[in-house]
Amino acid sequence: MDFLFESIQTSINLLFLIIVLGTVGISWFFADRLRKRHNADFPWGKALAIIGLEVLIWIAFNFFFEIFQAHWLWISIVGVVVIFIILKRKKRKYV
Repeated sequence: MDFLFESIQTSINLLFLIIVLGTVGISWFFADRLRKRHNADFPWGKALAIIGLEVLIWIAFNFFFEIFQAHWLWISIVGVVVIFIILKRKKRKYV
């Protein structure tokens, strides 16, 4: 089971790396194009805020995935029960 969790975590970490590097690359591309065509500055503050948010989500994922690895059985049981309760609740009919 550890191999499965480690491979999932490695795959998601690779995906996060591609997303962060893609955001940096696209920001640089648009900044260069904006400077050449319109002689305007790129909003690097907003781009850095987005990159910072991506990195914080990446760190949070790793933190919570470590907790999930330690207690995967209980978290899975509770998750299935919660999903079952949400799907089986009676819908209100508005007239």
